[in-house]
Amino acid sequence: MSLNTSHKNLDNLFKKWQREPLMIDSDSRIVFMSDCHRGNGGHGDDFAHNRIIFMHSLSWYRGEGFTYVEVGNGEELWENTDFSCIHWAYSDVYIRLGYLHSEGRFILIWGNHNNVWRQPEQIAQYFMPAMWFYFDGRPSPILEDMNPGLLHGVLSGEIPIPDDRPILKQLRSRDAIVLKHSGTGMEILVTHGHQGELFGDRLWPLSRFLVKHVWRMLQNAGFRPRITPAGNYALMKQVESRLTSWCRRTGIPLIAGHTHQPEFPAPDDPPYFNCGSCVHPRCITAIEIQEDKISLVKWHLSTPMAESSGEGSEVCIIRTILQGPVPLSAYANSTPEPGHHRPIRRKINKNRHYRTNGRCSYTVEL
Repeated sequence: MSLNTSHKNLDNLFKKWQREPLMIDSDSRIVFMSDCHRGNGGHGDDFAHNRIIFMHSLSWYRGEGFTYVEVGNGEELWENTDFSCIHWAYSDVYIRLGYLHSEGRFILIWGNHNNVWRQPEQIAQYFMPAMWFYFDGRPSPILEDMNPGLLHGVLSGEIPIPDDRPILKQLRSRDAIVLKHSGTGMEILVTHGHQGELFGDRLWPLSRFLVKHVWRMLQNAGFRPRITPAGNYALMKQVESRLTSWCRRTGIPLIAGHTHQPEFPAPDDPPYFNCGSCVHPRCITAIEIQEDKISLVKWHLSTPMAESSGEGSEVCIIRTILQGPVPLSAYANSTPEPGHHRPIRRKINKNRHYRTNGRCSYTVEL
């Protein structure tokens, strides 16, 4: 797919959601995570080893008053076309997402691997019940005190949804959102980032077939074919170039996922941010916005002694700031370059180091 087509797709997304922006201000707290690829819990499920880290971070963000934005590919619905096996493996995760939905703090963006959620009826039939009930049929703790007859009537559509049960309200899925700051008017596009990929966007049915019947077999046998941007460095740079050049051309900040590679630009670079993923071998990464500042963070297992923050040897889950916080205003004045479609080539650094508060550095190994 050509660069112009990719830019056109992103332009259309921005124009579409610019008419219906999500307003933010200095009190807003938002966390962006991408590419969980929740699977069936088996050998080929890359999310399984980070499940506890994800659950811990999600609970922390809920307690701190963050809105959780899942920036595409929350589920691996190319390898697993039946959502019930994913619900079985991660029933507790969907109950936690239900908590956030009931508080109006869960935004679902679909990506290429879970684009089935683009259909509201699929959300209503599969995703919503997963937030209401555990796989074994037990109701969410939020619904435990609800009269079973009333609950059945609501689920069957015979009784209107009570105002005190927002968890039962329909979850809206989107292909993107536009954040707009109420004070400065700054706008940020958030989307998965597969727009402009031939096999990930336009020929996705073929890709899904190959992933289900070829990739899955090779993965279970221990092979890792490098045929996706997440596993192929050259393909990843092609996707990054398309997204970065759109930011350079328009001057609009973009938060994406898809490549699994965390990105956090300097204020004088094109404002392209990437959440990374939740399937890194030893950590998950996220983008945070709070107090009008943006940061890149990672959650990982470590000990106080390993972090040079104490002498304890107990293993715990730690949140580390990799980049930032940087004021959003530093990216508000990005100057668009009309007609500039070719990205500046940068020196490739396969082991990218992220400074954390100037004290030490970490490497996110992909």
